[in-house]
Amino acid sequence: MRSITLLLLIVNVGYCFFGSTPDEGDYRHLYPELCIAYNVNFEEILSYSLGWLENLKYPKDRTKVLILTDVKDTINEWMSEYKSLYSYLTVETKDANYLEQSLKFGRRLKCSYLLLTTSDIFLAENSVRDLMALKQVVVSGLVKDPFSLHSNGKGLVDIVHLSGEKLEMLRVYYANSPLLINLKHKDASYLTFDEQNVRDNIEAKSPVEVFAYSAYNMDIPIFLDNSVFYGYIIDSRMTRIQLLQKLASFNYQMWINNNQVVYSNVIPPWQPVEHTYGFDKIYVINLKRRPERKKRIQKSLAMLGIEHDVFEAVDGMSLDEGTMKHVTILPGYLDPFHKRPLKKGEIGCFLSHYRIWKDIVDNGYERVIVFEDDIKFSENATTILREFMEDIIKRQTEWDFVYLGRKKNDAKNQEYYVPGHRYLSTVTYSYWTLGYALSRSGAQKLLDSKPLEKMIALDEYLPIMYDNHPNQEWKNHFPVRDLKAFTVYPLVVHPDKYLHEAGYLSDTENSTVISSNESHNTGALGLNLHHQAKSEL
Repeated sequence: MRSITLLLLIVNVGYCFFGSTPDEGDYRHLYPELCIAYNVNFEEILSYSLGWLENLKYPKDRTKVLILTDVKDTINEWMSEYKSLYSYLTVETKDANYLEQSLKFGRRLKCSYLLLTTSDIFLAENSVRDLMALKQVVVSGLVKDPFSLHSNGKGLVDIVHLSGEKLEMLRVYYANSPLLINLKHKDASYLTFDEQNVRDNIEAKSPVEVFAYSAYNMDIPIFLDNSVFYGYIIDSRMTRIQLLQKLASFNYQMWINNNQVVYSNVIPPWQPVEHTYGFDKIYVINLKRRPERKKRIQKSLAMLGIEHDVFEAVDGMSLDEGTMKHVTILPGYLDPFHKRPLKKGEIGCFLSHYRIWKDIVDNGYERVIVFEDDIKFSENATTILREFMEDIIKRQTEWDFVYLGRKKNDAKNQEYYVPGHRYLSTVTYSYWTLGYALSRSGAQKLLDSKPLEKMIALDEYLPIMYDNHPNQEWKNHFPVRDLKAFTVYPLVVHPDKYLHEAGYLSDTENSTVISSNESHNTGALGLNLHHQAKSEL
């Protein structure tokens, strides 16, 4: 009996030693202890970057986290919720050489792996396991801005790797965060970010270069992998205002392109304060029967921090005699491409913009923006809005009208940047009123030409008013054509959907052509009643 008991004791003790079979449900052998050193650059970005940490597919009880920050109040709120979930969680004030500080943290806690990352990197949920699967001593995953060429591989990879045309693990001279280091490798103890730990006198300019040199001395290769999706990066090497505009744009672009944005469950995402970017008012034209567009454009503007007022559009599908009697269509007008008369939707569109021009003059607004509701904003939209108006004020440029979104119709005639401006350009024959800036003098000029007495499509009227239209006959009906017009490049807004794209909807194109009887009535009645009814518009 004593022999049997002794044998069972030996068997049970054997499980405590290396090589023993783990208990059922024990996953420690599958997930080596991971240290994450997380450098916080800006408080406003925390909700996004901590979101990935919360959603990282790696057991939290096998993860030890060091947060390096000077913003401890917000972090402490997050820590109080998550400290019990992690194997170890602490906050330290960031040293000048925070990378060496992070490396010491990983060694002190005897982790198998150390991941170095920053708050401007939003890692994918499988990123750590994907990096570990590469089985390298030092390896980084390629992360990039989804809407530009900025990445953590600048100077290390070419365009074919950056674009994903070629997928592979590349050996590189150095690597940036996110960086995974296998601390259990026999030579990893010689890796350092501190030049004081290197025997040779080197002229390294940064801790990253010191680390690369220490790896080279130990014949440890450094790799950068782009074979899987590792996440996104935001370029934080800019002023705080620029970064916040970049963050708002990133958040918006991810949403508008149906990409998932992960937020922290504890720290609410940063929202920009809404303002008008130097304009007196920003109008958004919306049809009452299109509440889904109103909801979408209002969310877009809120995400970008653009203060606005919704202006109810004139519905071309509901034009009645009371509205139509205010309008006289230019005799013989036909759409230059489709050779058809005006559509009711085009009349409604023109009247909507006309009412805004009148509102500008009546209220004495010096400069405004007009947006339609079926638009999407470019990546740097708010930066362009702010800086192009700064240039106009600084240079005291005389202007009436600036396209913020358009379609250029004249490919032969060149357009040129205006000297002293970062975005302002001359403009040729163009279409679309997706978005434009308008001064009070510009609104007055557009009203003074009495366009309701000789209505044509708005897309044709505007180029006539800045005297860049190919149809001389139409131009003759508007003898004063001195609208000082420009465009910005790159554009601020684009159509939400283009023709033939799924979900494309145009209330202008889908409306009916005005009948000959209606056209006759507007022509006969419009001139007589226009002046007495103009105040109603």
